[in-house]
Amino acid sequence: MRARTFALIAILATTSLVARGQDFKQHASADGKYKVLFPGPVNTETTDIQAGKDTLKLTLDSVELKGDITFLVSYVDASDEVAKKPAGPRLEKVRDGNKGENGKVLNDKEITVALGDEKFPGRDVLIETPTGFIRNRIVIAGRRLYQVMVQGSKEIVTSASADKFISSFEITK
Repeated sequence: MRARTFALIAILATTSLVARGQDFKQHASADGKYKVLFPGPVNTETTDIQAGKDTLKLTLDSVELKGDITFLVSYVDASDEVAKKPAGPRLEKVRDGNKGENGKVLNDKEITVALGDEKFPGRDVLIETPTGFIRNRIVIAGRRLYQVMVQGSKEIVTSASADKFISSFEITK
């Protein structure tokens, strides 16, 4: 019983810290052509991924907080062949990849993200996985696929801080 009480206090303290939105600072990625408010110093990693016969460069900008909480923006440029395909099935494929075999999509809403007069298709998705929850804004802008993601407990991914992070995402030129 005592261990559960301490675990609950730790979760509430972490949720409260994140919910207050302390230390949110704008991060602008010239290479990624986006800006967003991150809740701490950003770590950037790039890796090559295989997509069929193509090798693509995936960039991950992230902030990891205590309690297995991650705020993340990733982007990758699709091949010309893939970029010509309709956005809907591509967005669904990304959603389903994040869900995995044992996950469950709890919410899936079509959205549009604008850059001036240009409008880009996207999805806001909430997923429950065996290890936690994922809240993800997936956007296709030309060849580029963006994912704006918060991972953690349900309380974290549905918090005001998660709202602030995801809604602050803007595509830039």
